[in-house]
Amino acid sequence: MHDSSLETLEDVVEHYAQGGQGHPNTDPAIHPLELTTQEKADLVAFLHALTDETFLEDPRFQPAH
Repeated sequence: MHDSSLETLEDVVEHYAQGGQGHPNTDPAIHPLELTTQEKADLVAFLHALTDETFLEDPRFQPAH
């Protein structure tokens, strides 16, 4: 999660699948997604597939020390 409140992508998907509960600024229009266990697993797999490992490991794009 952008604020490090959730450790894994699976945790983030579960958080949103439950409607993002627990945050005082949650829009009342947000509701649980009602995803099955398989749909959540498929979503996580898809999101992992978007990661460009070549880019992440390319020294040209590493932060300066």
